[in-house]
Amino acid sequence: MKGADHNRARNRLRLGIVLFVLALAVPSLLLVHKAYDQMKWESFRLQQLIAEELADRINDALAAMVRAEDARSIDDYTFLVSSGDPANPYTRRSPLAELPSGDTIPGLIGWFEVAADGDFSSPMVPAPGISPTDYGVDAAELALRQARAQQIRGILVGNSLVERDSRDRRAKLASTPAEAPEPAVAGRAAQALGAVADREILMAPAPREAAEALQTQAEPERMNRLSQAAFERLARKEAAPSLKSETAARSNRTDALRLDEELALRGKRREAATLEDKSARAEADEAPLFAPAAPSLQQGGLPAEEAQERAPVQLFENAVEPFEVGLLDSGHLLLFRTVWRQGTRIIQGALIEQGPFLAALIGKPLATTVLAHTTHLIVAYRGEVLTSFRAQPDGRYPLASTPLNSGPPPLSGALLYRARMQEPFGGLELIYSVSRLPTPPGAAVIGWMAAALALVLIAGGWLMYRLGLGQLALVRQQQDFVSAVSHELKTPLTSIRMYAEMLRAGFATEERKATYYRFIHEESERLSRLITNVLQLARIGRDALVLEPRAIAIGELAAMVRERVASQVERAGFVLETTCDIDAEILVDPDAFVQIIINLVDNALKFAAKAETRRIEIRCEVLDANRLRLGVRDFGPGIPKDQRRRIFDLFYRGSDAKAKAISGTGIGLALVQRLTGAMGGRVEVAEQNPGVEIRVDMPMTRVPHRLPRQGR
Repeated sequence: MKGADHNRARNRLRLGIVLFVLALAVPSLLLVHKAYDQMKWESFRLQQLIAEELADRINDALAAMVRAEDARSIDDYTFLVSSGDPANPYTRRSPLAELPSGDTIPGLIGWFEVAADGDFSSPMVPAPGISPTDYGVDAAELALRQARAQQIRGILVGNSLVERDSRDRRAKLASTPAEAPEPAVAGRAAQALGAVADREILMAPAPREAAEALQTQAEPERMNRLSQAAFERLARKEAAPSLKSETAARSNRTDALRLDEELALRGKRREAATLEDKSARAEADEAPLFAPAAPSLQQGGLPAEEAQERAPVQLFENAVEPFEVGLLDSGHLLLFRTVWRQGTRIIQGALIEQGPFLAALIGKPLATTVLAHTTHLIVAYRGEVLTSFRAQPDGRYPLASTPLNSGPPPLSGALLYRARMQEPFGGLELIYSVSRLPTPPGAAVIGWMAAALALVLIAGGWLMYRLGLGQLALVRQQQDFVSAVSHELKTPLTSIRMYAEMLRAGFATEERKATYYRFIHEESERLSRLITNVLQLARIGRDALVLEPRAIAIGELAAMVRERVASQVERAGFVLETTCDIDAEILVDPDAFVQIIINLVDNALKFAAKAETRRIEIRCEVLDANRLRLGVRDFGPGIPKDQRRRIFDLFYRGSDAKAKAISGTGIGLALVQRLTGAMGGRVEVAEQNPGVEIRVDMPMTRVPHRLPRQGR
């Protein structure tokens, strides 16, 4: 096989193996990907179920808190309340008169009440005329209570829920002298006040004195209505004015979150697939991804929406509307209700710090679940992101003590679950997103199987490639062998034919005839050795080699070898030295053993042809009581270390043989190793300086009476 043909065959081999490996790898990778994707979906679904359960827990906690607040009496929002025992009436401190500890409502700043006239009060501070010390409140505690009440009032004033200094302004207006208006004017003023709602008073034409009196009487009513307008806006769930820029507002909206909904939509499609008819599936596809929670039932068993829209039916002196929740511009949460007492409107509620409230009711339950390490829980109110909770990076903590960070939400990730709380916290929304899913229980097995499969494919492809290269090399060596054998056969045949023609033509004299006959004999011997090697190799290749080992003296074998190679060594200009005068017998097949030594001598003559010392040594030595060593040494350049293990490979020829164009077939030493092994012997290469020695160890049947001194 020529070099170009060999390269093309190697490229075709590479391409075939690559295509074969790909044909196995692609379906396998698809199966692995499908299995891992299924496990990923199952892990996602498990996380989703945990998120649903957590959302239900949070919703139940909020509902329980609202029920507890809804159960409070109207009178609880004052410092003192009646005992309620007609037989033993007395007054005591209200349950809301205590300083907030956060046990009832996390993050609670305090309770408050806004009267119909706009006056602010807190059950923490005694009303004027009540002695604090009579109810166990000393001066220091009273100062703390007043500071807390002032803090609540300041927050409400800052969010335009309570008029600043409304009580002083009403007192000033009340002290201003004014003439009584005429009856007609007073009637028109009363009619106008009944129609005013957060608008300027429309007054009919009247004398100047009547107008001043009407304005004096209308100012307190206008202030009262303005102070409660914000509560009405919160109850109607209208957006309050905000000082944030439009860009900042957009970036803090849930619409700005870019969450991947693929897995969530897959779960929705799987649920829709279980429906019985196509119309139900179509309705499921058109429905929102996650439906809000079912409306909660308020007083009287009415849904929250209906309870908001319906005004209270005042069949009694007092009426209480359901609680509402509002988010102030300052970030505080307001839980309040409207109370109608004898036809006047009163606002009662609680002011809550947003951060501690969300951390206790949402962050703390999250920290006790496995979601804490993998999930971002985004808390939003009416589309505006409040905060998000997530585990600290690389945190390895027990579930009960997982520290959480709160901060801005991630703008990307996979949407896990989305839930809206029940009224009155209907504006509060929980958005679960995951940046990474926990490793499924069987993912490691699939990973190991995929790795093992990849290793098998890669190793198998590499082994096939190496085997293919070996086969290509073998084919090339066989072709080189055929070429070399053809050359080796042609050379002696040409010499034999030339000398035979000269003898037949009578061109040779009597003196030259003997020389020609000797040449013909030597070339025929050379031809016979080559044919014998080829035949022996063929028998070994098909396991048809038949040997007949017998005990024979080593001296007799040495004489046979010398007789066969003496003329060849002499014609090559070498000297043959044989030192095998040992009285011992070895168990070998004589023909095979002689062929081994002839091949070694022939190999030494070829590679030491340019050596300064033109000598071939054949020597024998006894290794032990059972083995005898015979070595053939030359004084040539030797064999490189990296080629010593390969010289016994079939058809192998070293780089020196190719570079120096040394004749040979590459089967001589291979045949030496195979014949030696077939007779129970062993062959090895020993470095000499100069040259190399090839040693053949054979089993010995008769030990000499006195062992000679062991050689080198």
